[in-house]
Amino acid sequence: MLDHNIESWREEYKTSLQGWREDVSAVHLHYKELVKKSWQKTKYVTRNLPFAPEKMVMCPPHSVLNFAPNQQHRSDYATGAWEGSSAEAMLDANNNIIGANVILHRPRLARFIRSLRGRGYQLAIPIEKFAQSVLDTIAVHGTDILRADDGSPARAYIRPSAGSGVGPWGVSLSPGYFIESSVLVFRWGNYFSDVVRVDKEGVKAVITGGQRMFPIVGKHASNYGAASTDGSLARNLKYDELIYLAPYGIKDGVLDFNLRNFDELMRYGVLADGPGEEILAVLNDGETIVYPPMRVNRLGGTVLDYIVKHLAPKLGLRTQEQDITLEQIRSGKIAGLAFVGNAVKVTPVGKVDIVKPNIESPDGEKVETLFAASLHPTIIKIRDQFLAELCGKKPPSHDSLLTPVDLVWGGEFRDYLDQFWSKVGLN
Repeated sequence: MLDHNIESWREEYKTSLQGWREDVSAVHLHYKELVKKSWQKTKYVTRNLPFAPEKMVMCPPHSVLNFAPNQQHRSDYATGAWEGSSAEAMLDANNNIIGANVILHRPRLARFIRSLRGRGYQLAIPIEKFAQSVLDTIAVHGTDILRADDGSPARAYIRPSAGSGVGPWGVSLSPGYFIESSVLVFRWGNYFSDVVRVDKEGVKAVITGGQRMFPIVGKHASNYGAASTDGSLARNLKYDELIYLAPYGIKDGVLDFNLRNFDELMRYGVLADGPGEEILAVLNDGETIVYPPMRVNRLGGTVLDYIVKHLAPKLGLRTQEQDITLEQIRSGKIAGLAFVGNAVKVTPVGKVDIVKPNIESPDGEKVETLFAASLHPTIIKIRDQFLAELCGKKPPSHDSLLTPVDLVWGGEFRDYLDQFWSKVGLN
């Protein structure tokens, strides 16, 4: 992106607001309080809207500019496309914040494009402009969103999204229907809440027989309805996370796509991923990282891709795409497991149980402990290297990991936005 383009787009944040007025109501105040509770530290959101189709508008989340009168097509038919990303603080040797980066910005925008194409969507603005708005939305929040309440470094979660706005009521969108887009950021700590236990023992995961039955062609809302239910099932069973099986098993060395019986799946099953994260494994040689092929119907995680292509080779580890079978785990060929992704980063798995769920109650019958081990040193090495690269304490394994955020411009423009929205009455 050329500097003059960035300067022009940033100037539009001002011109798009010129002449805007709002009457503050009880509705505004209601949503302001909801945002405080659920979107921690969110000060502004960035929107592309039908009445300003060529611009991105920055507004408080409780502004009417951010009210969606009717997004039922996204919710009822699950037609939204979105992305999950993060910003991390750059730290000095004393853990002081000296900068900020958006993580895997280019790979995640590339996946966002794939998700848009999978829905047949076309943004009203160039993707380069949308990509810059992600960086700028983090910039105007500054280091506030990168600090926990005790002042320690924290992560800012980024949610770019796109889909239809008001209407239509039919299942299918008409050709050329306007696709709204937005960027939301908020502070979000660890994905798994019991930080001390997970750091020491790893995640407790469960396999219940759920399979990834359909190809995932993008990061789409429709992928996550069942995933939410299945993830909740795991938590109701007192586990941290669920592991999906592939749409096939491997029986006598042959892929079998007809396996649906629970007992057969537990014998011949193949790991796919978690509801919102990928899986990798370490072979018993301690030097080979294996990860599932795309045919298990996984999304195609950017963190997994970064580890496989860049971080693991930098550590002198071999990487190999292959099916990870339950039989391999039982026989000891798999020595370590980890969840990897934007939200979980690299989180070791310490235990995997097989539980047959009871469809009439939240309980289930524990069938087997498939895997139980102390945290594998190779998994720990990958985790620690990744965390050190995220905060700048070690050089990144590849330049795609960190995209700097302009905190100087962000602070100056935050002052402008604060003054503007204070005059409107929404700050």
